[in-house]
Amino acid sequence: MVRSFCGEYKCAADTKGRLLVPVKMRELFPEGEAMILVRSLDRCINLYTESRWNGFEEKILSLPETESRLVRRFFYASMQDVEPDSQGRILLPVQLREFAGINKSVVVLGCGDHLEIWDEESYQNYISENRTADVEEILREVGKDRTFY
Repeated sequence: MVRSFCGEYKCAADTKGRLLVPVKMRELFPEGEAMILVRSLDRCINLYTESRWNGFEEKILSLPETESRLVRRFFYASMQDVEPDSQGRILLPVQLREFAGINKSVVVLGCGDHLEIWDEESYQNYISENRTADVEEILREVGKDRTFY
């Protein structure tokens, strides 16, 4: 079984935009498999393993053409393959850093099948909105047909 990405780590991007991926997260990336960066709907950057991106990509490609064009443009225009250097750092491209508002202080979140890379201040603003009620409502809706929560 493939372990899920989990946890929250505070990190820093250097002046060149390189980010040291936390060791516990890096260990979950299969040897020789590409790391894929794409923008997220939440104004952060998503980091996928190649195999997990392929699963997401299948869903995108299964959409009807009229719906998939917008989705494909959003993700594929920002998509970058990255490879960690000898120290475990990845380069966050300028356009993705600008999209997510990343300067220096970063939070890396494990989100099951991928990582999210947030500007620390943006992430703090996001979580300060206390989304507990939203999560509870989603779980209640999912649980209508089965016990989930």
